Amino acid sequence: MISIANNSHSACVSIRTKKTVCLIFYLVFLVYPLFCQNDLKRQSIFFELAGSGGLGSLNYEQTFNSGKQVNFGWRLGLSLAPIDKNNGTGLVFPVMINALIGRNDHKFELCLGQGITITTKGHFFLLTTPAIGYRLQPARKNWFYRASYTPLVSYLVDFQVQQWAGLSIGYTFKRSRR
Repeated sequence: MISIANNSHSACVSIRTKKTVCLIFYLVFLVYPLFCQNDLKRQSIFFELAGSGGLGSLNYEQTFNSGKQVNFGWRLGLSLAPIDKNNGTGLVFPVMINALIGRNDHKFELCLGQGITITTKGHFFLLTTPAIGYRLQPARKNWFYRASYTPLVSYLVDFQVQQWAGLSIGYTFKRSRR
């Protein structure tokens, strides 16, 4: 009976977790754009090999505050990652806030976020995903390239840091007007 109670408890946690993730996506994709300014500075999509999403992730990025030397934005990604036999495959959602620092084509990038993972076996994981890196984003071109150090920090059960890095190529849909 104890194992049945534990299984039903984990099922409840799994259902709550799925509802929470659905709510986050609802807020990000449906509600957030309603409150955004009409002149969004920059919207991009990029593929990151390795990095904060695991082995590879597809990411959407949007700037919400632009300055002369610093641009702030957020990003949301999607990735599939094989974990192990007990957990199956993980659906990974890296959610991050970033700052691009620099005036020219060469930018210093700082990011901080959370990697949310839901596995095919109903488990839920969180990893903090800081990043520090370099971005080449020519002013007159829509394509950009990134290289970053992205350690994955686990803290729920015990504290662990996985050394990780990523390379990206992306496309900017809307450029800021100055």
